[in-house]
Amino acid sequence: MLEELYVENFALIEKLRLSLTAGLNALTGETGAGKSLVVDTVALLIGGRTKDNLIRSGCDRCYIEGLFSPPFSQQIKKQLAETGIETDENLILCRELIRGGRSICRINGRTVSAGILRQVGRLLINIHGQMEHMLLLEDEQQLQLLDSFGGEDELKQSVEVAGSYHQWQQYQQQLNDYHDNKEQRSKRRELLAFEIKEIADASLTVDEEQNLKDESLRLANAERLLSFTADTCRLLAEDRGISEQLSEAVAALNKTAEIDKKAIELSQRLSSLYYEAEDISREVAAYRDSLDVNNYRLEDVESRLALLGRLKSKYGGSIEAVINYCRQAKEEFSALEEIDYGGQHLEEQLTKAKDAYRQTAEQLHNLRRQAADKLAAAVTKELHLLCMEQADFRVDLQPVEPGINGNEKAVFMIETNRGEGFKPVAAIASGGELSRIVLGIKVILAQLDQVPTLVFDEVDSGLGGVALNAVAERMAVVAKTAQAICVTHAAPMAAVADHHLHISKMFQYDRTVIVIKDLQGKERITEIARMIAGDKVSDTTLQQAEELLVKSK
Repeated sequence: MLEELYVENFALIEKLRLSLTAGLNALTGETGAGKSLVVDTVALLIGGRTKDNLIRSGCDRCYIEGLFSPPFSQQIKKQLAETGIETDENLILCRELIRGGRSICRINGRTVSAGILRQVGRLLINIHGQMEHMLLLEDEQQLQLLDSFGGEDELKQSVEVAGSYHQWQQYQQQLNDYHDNKEQRSKRRELLAFEIKEIADASLTVDEEQNLKDESLRLANAERLLSFTADTCRLLAEDRGISEQLSEAVAALNKTAEIDKKAIELSQRLSSLYYEAEDISREVAAYRDSLDVNNYRLEDVESRLALLGRLKSKYGGSIEAVINYCRQAKEEFSALEEIDYGGQHLEEQLTKAKDAYRQTAEQLHNLRRQAADKLAAAVTKELHLLCMEQADFRVDLQPVEPGINGNEKAVFMIETNRGEGFKPVAAIASGGELSRIVLGIKVILAQLDQVPTLVFDEVDSGLGGVALNAVAERMAVVAKTAQAICVTHAAPMAAVADHHLHISKMFQYDRTVIVIKDLQGKERITEIARMIAGDKVSDTTLQQAEELLVKSK
């Protein structure tokens, strides 16, 4: 609620500090005393339009500050969290106007835009009589209030509608993406298919490249290798070659060992050397015979190496990388195929989601229709109590595009006089009449509307007798669930207030200023007597004022 309002250099207000309480706060005073100026400062505090003529004459700027105490609704906390402002304790809104059109807005000391101030302000205060600050007149707010009035079943159903709408939109987005990217996926599949075939046709193995390089080196040097191996074979195996000489040496050493056993080990070693030479001779001959001097084979090997080089350059720098790329390409190709096959599945899911949304929205519509009839009857009865005997209230459920709140919006409609036809409550031109209508709605919806502070600017204007007493009584009902601030000229309204403030003008230091006083005891009785009799206050009117106060308790 609004706990304190501080104003400096606003119109006729030089400095003003206004302390407010829970319940009903009545602001009274002579006509032209400046009561509506207080309402104007509140309107400016919560983001109202600015003008240079609002700044006190002779001053360059004016300053307005409002102190709000918790608890705060989840809506307010969410709005402030998005701005980076925490609300665990008090909330301070500030507005400073600088001559020339500039405006500085702050929330808890943090500078914010006028738009943010307005969004937060309208969740803290409704000013009835100034349409730009009446959250109740907005279609979305009316729908929320209707759902809250409908009770737990309707609120649960509205949550189901929101969930089914999100599900529908999710499948719709997936299907849109599927269609939007269909051509791109097709081109990607074609490319992947080509790449997979290109790599698969190469029949790669990890160690092939090194083997080919070795073979290429041999083929390129085949003639030299033949020459080297021919020389080796000649030296090992021809007449008087190494093998023959070793054989003769072995025979000689064997004879030595027959005579002297100490030569046996040497004979054995030399025999091993001879057999090793024989093996090497045969293997070298076999190696020589295997050498291929076929130039066509060399061309094939070089061509194969060139192919491997192109694949490496294209797909990853090594044969292993190329093989891995092929594996990943196959996986991606399969995934794209699954997406294409999944298009029909998405169509089916989308159809189911649309049907589910239609069913839940239809169920919500039926619950809303029932709640709308009950709300219409309750508000109509309340308007009759407010002496609007010919008034008739109803809630129209008008179709809109399907959305998170269903297929409809709620519009509060009013017929103030029979035969005139129904009009949206927001279209009511008369401020006093609109205030009474809103007051009637507030009595029914007071516990559902989360705006903690309501400001009524002369809601009793033009009323008297029974109607005036009815408005005062209903205002007291509203003030039991929300803080109410009421500018009034009516004694019955002031009498039911929990807190009575008197506003007056005085001439001080060659300037007119506005002052405010908290009335208690006899001062309050005297003010209510003045409101009854004007300047002709008598013992009788004082007694009437006292009786009004006693009756209001």
